[in-house]
This record gives sequence, structure tokens and C-alpha cells, in this order.
Amino acid sequence: MKFFYPLKILFAWALCLGLLGCAAQPLDFSLVVSPEQGVDVPVDAVVGVDALVDLRPQVRGSDNKKWMGFIPGILWLEIPSNTPELYTAFSPYNSRAMNLALAESLKAYLSSSGAFKEVVYLPADPYQKVDYRLEGVLRRTLVEETGYYYGSGMYAWITRIFGFPYVSYRIALEADLRLRSMESGAIIWHGKIKGTREDKYHNVYSLARGRDGKHLIASDFCSILRDELPKLTVSMTQAVRMYMNGND
Repeated sequence: MKFFYPLKILFAWALCLGLLGCAAQPLDFSLVVSPEQGVDVPVDAVVGVDALVDLRPQVRGSDNKKWMGFIPGILWLEIPSNTPELYTAFSPYNSRAMNLALAESLKAYLSSSGAFKEVVYLPADPYQKVDYRLEGVLRRTLVEETGYYYGSGMYAWITRIFGFPYVSYRIALEADLRLRSMESGAIIWHGKIKGTREDKYHNVYSLARGRDGKHLIASDFCSILRDELPKLTVSMTQAVRMYMNGND
């Protein structure tokens, strides 16, 4: 019976590992980021942020591909998805529609920055009177996951117990934005959110911890927004001021 004692320990570790995976940060795309500093003098205008039109490729990975990890000799598998809020191969998920999550993030950021007198989230209050409407198109939200199998999924769980890399991510986000004057209907500003991230070699423990209170994937998307939103806010406010001065 002593021969089976190490196996019992490994089985207990595997059980704990399974529970740990279930407790991992949910893939909740609450992509709210805060500006490092606000605007001193806000533009005297009310901006409504609308839901982005979702024109992403509707391509999802397949759970069936994960079973290839049990083939002897398989070292890793790459599974991409353009709709990560619906499917991620190696991560738990509990997510809202990405086009709404991104619109909420834009609303929260513009409100926190103090760039405008008031910022309204139009999907929640579509009849609110606004001076300008921020609208756009969500083009891409790629998550390419690489899961590591170390030759076979039959024993890969042992490597995960000891903290070997479990998954890597490659993230891409692309969206087109435009600001419309509600008085004239004219588009007075165009902007683009575009960025990529690589987040490599996470074990099951770092996956469970997440980052900044979010799942690692959501945190990477937020990192792109932190880089893109400050310059977009500046150019947007400049465009509105020029438009208002031209109409005086």
C-alpha cells in the first residue's frame, strides 16, 4: 500500500488544482479604466456614448481541438477566437457582449476625465437629449490561446501542479469611433482604437489570481485601452471645440 501513497498525494493535488481552476477570475469584460489626470476645463456639451456595431468575424475555437492534447507528442495547441466573451479554450468565462462592454468603458473614461459637461450611456437611456453621439464599429477582438501539454494531456496535469506554464495569450483589439453632431448630423471626429498584447507562460496559479481584479485576458484588453484612450480624448475634445467655435 505504501507504493500507492505518492499517487494519493498527486490525486489530492490534482483535485485542488481542479478546484483552483474553477475559482479562476471570470472572464468579465468590465473594461473600465480611469484616466491618470482629468481635464481642467470641460467642454460645455453633453456627449452620449452608443453601443458599438459589432462587425467582428464570428469565428470561434473548438473544444474538440483540446482533445488533441492527449495524442502522444503534442507539446502545445493554439486555439484562436474572435468572440472571447463567448468562448475561450483554456479559461473560464462569464461575460457580457463585447460591444456593450467597450461602450461602457468609453462612457466611464470620458466621465472620469471631465472632458465634457456630461457623458451619457445611451443604451441605458436612449431618449436622453445629447449634443453629440459617440458611435462606432467593433472590428476585432482576437484572443489566441496557446495551451501547453508537454507531450500528452495524460500527464500534463502533473506539470500544472508544479507550476509549469499552462497557457499564453495573444490579444488584439480594433474599433473605429466617430462623433456625430446631433444638431447637424455631421461627423466631426474620427478615431481608432487599435492595439495588441502578448501575455506569455502563465501557470494555473497566476491564471487564478488574475491581474487588477480581472481575468488576465480582460486585463490585457484594458491595457490597450489605457494606451489608446488618453490621446483619443484629447483629439475628440479639440474637434468639438473647433466645431463649436466655427458655429458661433
